[in-house]
Amino acid sequence: MLEWRDVDLVLGERRVLAEASLCLQPGERVGILGPSGAGKSSLLRLAASLLKARRGQVENRFRHPVLAFQEPRLLPWCRVAENLEIPLCAIGHDRATARRLASQWLERVGLAGQERAWPNQLSGGMAQRVALARAFSVEPDLLLLDEPFSALDPALRESLLGLCRDWLASSGAALLCVSHHPAELVGLVERFVLVNGGALQPFDLTGHAADQAAAILHQTLLALEAPAP
Repeated sequence: MLEWRDVDLVLGERRVLAEASLCLQPGERVGILGPSGAGKSSLLRLAASLLKARRGQVENRFRHPVLAFQEPRLLPWCRVAENLEIPLCAIGHDRATARRLASQWLERVGLAGQERAWPNQLSGGMAQRVALARAFSVEPDLLLLDEPFSALDPALRESLLGLCRDWLASSGAALLCVSHHPAELVGLVERFVLVNGGALQPFDLTGHAADQAAAILHQTLLALEAPAP
């Protein structure tokens, strides 16, 4: 279980979250939406212990959470395959198994043959695919995704969304996914939470078809992003 209880988060002079509460159960998939700067990414960083709340408590009982950032954050001094092999070895795989799993996952994200490439030889979309392959390969029980498909073209985005759905179904992992694209989350998550004004607001779309749900979320975000009169 992952739980935020009455969390206040202050960054610099700005109060990002105010008495925010949310609970994520094992196997549950939750989508996080909100206007720019609302604190969506901060929620993930709190869960990953990269930020500390000023007040309240963040409790993460998942044994193996993994955070995939919006930026790929590949090790520039390691080749593509090594960026996967290192964390695989760190969780207990031997070198041969890590090499095999790295190769399999690179193939699944459409990067077969790129094992020996250096990160600076990759496009932004290719680097993001390596980062996603790295996150999936270590089999987390909680996957924290921060705008994971933002650098990808529409066709590739849909392909990797399908891969993510399949992986979640087979692994049973919990998911907390931040996105600016509602259509991306519909079909991937079970429920939605809106981050706005420091608060976390459940957004119930029960009974709406996928297209309707995406349209409602899109209009809600547009309204929140609009400048005050």
